[in-house]
Amino acid sequence: MATTPVEPKAPKTNHIGLTVIDYKGGKTTLCAGCGHNAISERIIEAMYDMGVSPERVAKLSGIGCSSKSPAYFMNRSHSFNSVHGRMPSVATSPIATCSPSASAATATPPPLASASSFISCAAIFP
Repeated sequence: MATTPVEPKAPKTNHIGLTVIDYKGGKTTLCAGCGHNAISERIIEAMYDMGVSPERVAKLSGIGCSSKSPAYFMNRSHSFNSVHGRMPSVATSPIATCSPSASAATATPPPLASASSFISCAAIFP
């Protein structure tokens, strides 16, 4: 009895046509129990579910272990590291929160999503 070959299923995509793999980053080197990886996975899930294009996201972090975490998710997005304890002021400055194509005087800041202290914010540009 001959069997027909089973065609591999196409990976599931979100409403902008990206797979969850498109939101992944590099292999983590962080400690397994620290919680950073769990938060990164939730960010990946949320951005995939919302259909946010990774190229429209800026990940902002401080130094230390947290400075490495932006490399572990959304590798097609932008990352910026600041000095220890200064990320909130950098992330909320008029220059950092304005759309790249808008002037500082008229720009509306993008929504900021805070995710624990390891990454101070992620900005999604319109």
